[in-house]
Amino acid sequence: MSANFGERLKGARKMSGLSMEALSERVGQAVTKQAISKYEMGLMNPGSDALVALSRALGVKSDYFFRSQKVSLGELEFRKKSKLGRKEEESVRYRTLDFLERYREIEDILGDKAIFKNPLSDINVLNPEDAEKAAFEIRRKWKLGEAPISNLMELLEDKVIRIFEIETGEAFHGISAWAGDIPVIAVRKQDDLLRKQFTISHELGHILLKIREKNDQRAREKLCHTFAGAFLLPENVIKAELGEQRTKIALWELKKIKGIYGISIQAIMARARHLGIISDYTYRNFCITVNTRGWKTEEPGEYLGKEHANRFDQLVYRAAAEEIITFSRAAELLNLPLSEFRRAFQLVS
Repeated sequence: MSANFGERLKGARKMSGLSMEALSERVGQAVTKQAISKYEMGLMNPGSDALVALSRALGVKSDYFFRSQKVSLGELEFRKKSKLGRKEEESVRYRTLDFLERYREIEDILGDKAIFKNPLSDINVLNPEDAEKAAFEIRRKWKLGEAPISNLMELLEDKVIRIFEIETGEAFHGISAWAGDIPVIAVRKQDDLLRKQFTISHELGHILLKIREKNDQRAREKLCHTFAGAFLLPENVIKAELGEQRTKIALWELKKIKGIYGISIQAIMARARHLGIISDYTYRNFCITVNTRGWKTEEPGEYLGKEHANRFDQLVYRAAAEEIITFSRAAELLNLPLSEFRRAFQLVS
């Protein structure tokens, strides 16, 4: 039995959001709560029947328990999320850990591990003006100009930031962390494109910005919000679209910006207020309109961009195509049934 079986079992249980008692109930008579506790503490090893039962109950293959651990949980430094319950937070943590382990494994197999470099490491962010400057600087260093960002996930993957789309409850939208020297952003898969774009940009702020420790959590969040807005919608762009100062703004104008730059109408107006294009009074009236018309749930306008994190899948398919790994191993890395991977895989040469 693997020396780290207990940790692997605990990880699978946490990913599923189950207590030891709940896991025991799901398994049935095969494994007791006390046995699970002993397995996790390394005091006892399960027999083959118990191992199969645990695998089925947790939705993982038996090989999961024997996979070498590429990433240590202690290296993941998540920020606190007050809206997340403890079980859900642990589920997000361990599922992100599992994703990073699989990612690291395929990179090791292919010898394809890049190094992340923070282009803003020498910039201190003390106030909103600094956050604006940081957004301008990262666009300059990444040669983005002032153009819309069509696929933010792909862009960040090219910059060696891991993106993990995770299915979870509505209390979670995104979080950033570090696994050693590799940054990762986990984002709620079910969120719409606009929400994902802003969440990812906000979490990018947490990764890139050197914010003084004296700033409290609320201040840090505000600075990252400012960075996200400036990163998605540069100051010169919004002022070119709306002008330097306005008292009233037409919905058509906001829908146009939303459709091109992939930022919500509410975020556009918040940015206009931040830059002094509109007054607090105008912004308050807008917020009243949002509430009375139900725009918090569904606002007007469309954004037809795309958001996909493809690099991990691409590496696995490449390894399978080159016969570096078996179809069975590829399916395990992708967390897919073997039959589903076989249907998806096609060689063209």
